[in-house]
Amino acid sequence: MDPARQHIIDRLEQSIGLNIETVSSSTFERAIQRRMEALGVDDMVGYARLLAGSAEELDRLIEEVVIPETWFFRHQEPFEILVDLVRTAKMQNQPLPFRILSLPCSTGEEPYSAVMALLLAGIPPTHFEVTGADISERALEIAARGIYGNNSFRSPDISFRDVFFARTDKGYLLRDQVRSLVRFCRGNILDTGFTDRLGVFNVIFCRNILIYLSREAQEKVFTNLFHLLVPGGTLFTGHAEANLFLNTPFSRSPDVSSFAFRRPTQKTRLPADPPPPRQQDGQPFTAIQLNTWPGPAKKPVPAQKPVPARPEDDSFDQVMHLADTGRLAEAAALCEQHMAGPNDPSARWYYLLGVIRDSQGQPEEAVRLLRKALYLDPQHEESLVLLALLAEQAGDHDRARHYRRRARKVLERG
Repeated sequence: MDPARQHIIDRLEQSIGLNIETVSSSTFERAIQRRMEALGVDDMVGYARLLAGSAEELDRLIEEVVIPETWFFRHQEPFEILVDLVRTAKMQNQPLPFRILSLPCSTGEEPYSAVMALLLAGIPPTHFEVTGADISERALEIAARGIYGNNSFRSPDISFRDVFFARTDKGYLLRDQVRSLVRFCRGNILDTGFTDRLGVFNVIFCRNILIYLSREAQEKVFTNLFHLLVPGGTLFTGHAEANLFLNTPFSRSPDVSSFAFRRPTQKTRLPADPPPPRQQDGQPFTAIQLNTWPGPAKKPVPAQKPVPARPEDDSFDQVMHLADTGRLAEAAALCEQHMAGPNDPSARWYYLLGVIRDSQGQPEEAVRLLRKALYLDPQHEESLVLLALLAEQAGDHDRARHYRRRARKVLERG
């Protein structure tokens, strides 16, 4: 690779943890070209040299690379759960205001959706406090302005627009009633100093950012999010990110959702803590004992002889890794290739492709694939959960309740 190009990539990875493989080469090249044209620089070597000595130019390049993609009430269920959590906190006389963080908040649709959901539920503004944080100054300026076009209203139900927005020549202007209830600030999710200054929160929305980060950056984010949440607090993630949290300090939320996690109330040892002790006989602990970032507690399993990994397991893990790192098109092609081959049909492959299709903005195709997964395995919990979310998003509340009931029964049996 060209050394100048590699230097630019390294700067982006060091500053925002970007895994360049998750960004299309055309997007990356256009971002560099725009900055070179703005500065009057003719070659990439000269631009890389300028970038090395300018934090301000790095910020401007980040603005070109980071493309916001969000809309109001993107996936309805997290906002319904949020309303229930605030009501429960009030009923149990927990400290108020209930603190909510959207990180990254992009152009503001997510934190504003949280405020609107709570106001529509009749919850007084004195009972909650919402913060939106993002690394993009441009995105935060749009959020503070509060004027949005049709692209921000892609949810099936946009009746909230008539309540909280005024139509203008420039777009839909969010009323001060909502805008005044969100505090915006600029910062980097990887910067522990910044996240520490934010305080702690009862709920954090951190959706669709981790898939674009390197594994090292993801680990930093997990640690920062853990410290940002109060014990028992809830974290909402993106569809394609749920698998990333399986070996983190977070446990699955009791709310029936694959995309909601909790910080455990008991003390959890983080990776920065000292390594675990060894058995008295000198043998290391088992893998289960060494797992210091536990999920839900499970019954002890008798020791068994190791089972050799099947080639199918290796290929599934590889495809899942591609999806987790944002290489969705490549992962989808490999899923289809696997399912078209001589392999026995598998619910998990259909589920994985369903998650990918939903992340690509193809919910109808995702539903078709998830139903195939349930045909093969009627107890496939992840497919039931995602089908419930997609039904809710489509406005089919009865079907969503049906899938949630089925998922809850599977959880209770497990």
